[in-house]
Amino acid sequence: IDTGQDTTHPELASKIVYQRCFITDSSGVQSTSNFTTDEDGHGTDTAGIAGAAIGNGLGFAGAGGNVVLYGYRVFPTPDDNCTNTSTTDPQCGTDTQDIASAIEDAVTNHVNVISLSLGGTGCVNGADSDPTEGAAIADAIAANVIVVAAAGNSTGPPVEAPACDPGVIAVGATGLADGTTNGSGNTGGSATAPVEYVASYSDYGSPGAAVGSSSAWGIVAPGGDPANDNDNDDLHWVENIWTSTPFMASANDTNFEGSCTGDYPSESGTVDCRILIAGTSMATPHVAGAAALILSANPSSQSPSLMKQLLCSTADDISDPNEGCGRLDVYRAMATALGDSNIPASSPVP
Repeated sequence: IDTGQDTTHPELASKIVYQRCFITDSSGVQSTSNFTTDEDGHGTDTAGIAGAAIGNGLGFAGAGGNVVLYGYRVFPTPDDNCTNTSTTDPQCGTDTQDIASAIEDAVTNHVNVISLSLGGTGCVNGADSDPTEGAAIADAIAANVIVVAAAGNSTGPPVEAPACDPGVIAVGATGLADGTTNGSGNTGGSATAPVEYVASYSDYGSPGAAVGSSSAWGIVAPGGDPANDNDNDDLHWVENIWTSTPFMASANDTNFEGSCTGDYPSESGTVDCRILIAGTSMATPHVAGAAALILSANPSSQSPSLMKQLLCSTADDISDPNEGCGRLDVYRAMATALGDSNIPASSPVP
């Protein structure tokens, strides 16, 4: 549920089997349709991290493997103000009624996992401060749908809504210290001995529970932590797909344009549009995709609480006070879900 999805992208064309669009205008009128486009790119990127096609000799492989995607668009067409993260331009935000409509539609269609790389409000006394959004989340949790949401990029605590809603798996972002300057100024690692840490921009909850405990505020996953827009260390970013139909006010407008050229010598003809990006938005679909992958192998974890327990109990300890129950370890989670009697040891270095 995001800014839409580029269904013409070769990594998504075979994966998206259902689409809906819910967008409320400034007068409060909601429009709906049975298709989405993505002029922003964010939704295409998060969809790709969770479920880009595998084994197609192109670009990327989504965390979810062969799972299918239900694509929702809840954001209007952006304008160039939307490149500014502090903008109040209504074209850059979504109405919680649209988020709620998408959630309810997804529940009606019996999805297994909902991925929400969005947020902004908070929780009051343990409940979403927006009752419309909160009620939809509660309906999804009651239907045993696993809801995964971004903790937020406001240098927490606290965790933003809907990630702070009861039953939701909140996801914070990690970065990598590998000897070159990163966004958090973390100098604890080197090229030969990198160190993973919770990015300084990431929201998080109270340390409280121990690593591995599902009572922790959430889990963390790779989100990137570049020093600036010109950081040329690719390991400080998350690279994945981007829309091939970005918003362009003119032919020279490149604010939402990714790169749509071949990035591997073996590519010929079809190429993947992609971008370097960072945030808890990128960390979230890693976890959502992992949950879907696990369910494809063992459906018995189709429960928000059971899935969080599984992901947390198998997470890696990266020795960061803000890591929640730890950093996602898909290999260990899948091995546990399959009843492997020889679970691999925790490995804090990716």
